Amino acid sequence: MIRREALKHMGWVTGGVFMLPYACDLTPEISYSNFPLLKKEQQEFIARICSLILAEDPENFPTPEPREHFVLTLVNDCLDSEQRAEFSQGFKAFQQLFSTVKEGAFQELESEELQKHILENIEEQETEVGIFLNHLKTYSLLHFETSENYMKNYLNFEFMPGRYYGKVPV
Repeated sequence: MIRREALKHMGWVTGGVFMLPYACDLTPEISYSNFPLLKKEQQEFIARICSLILAEDPENFPTPEPREHFVLTLVNDCLDSEQRAEFSQGFKAFQQLFSTVKEGAFQELESEELQKHILENIEEQETEVGIFLNHLKTYSLLHFETSENYMKNYLNFEFMPGRYYGKVPV
């Protein structure tokens, strides 16, 4: 009888171990020092906004980090406290434009509706939402411009200073 119970428990443990990878989300959540309350869903929403502002092409213009990580790192590190506060207020105001959507359900928003709101508000640089969207636009463009392919093929940038000509008669 004890043997049956032991086999039964071993079966439960084995099944639990096999189901564990499917039950847990093991992707790390990146936290930013100046935005400690920024949730993973909000980071994904910012990533979606950035990709609507400037579409990504990872095959032709690969970059070492994802665009949302680059943008949020620059917002975290390069903006002063007043600009970060304006960015946060703009993000909250932009989220309130979609107040009919439950919090965290921004993935269900249609791209056309989201793009319509972006186009309406990106030109207004004095509003909170306009400031937020212009920061995302600036840093998304900077992320694209720092890709190796763009710098080498379009800007003729050389990563080593000075060109090497080999043997040249003096």
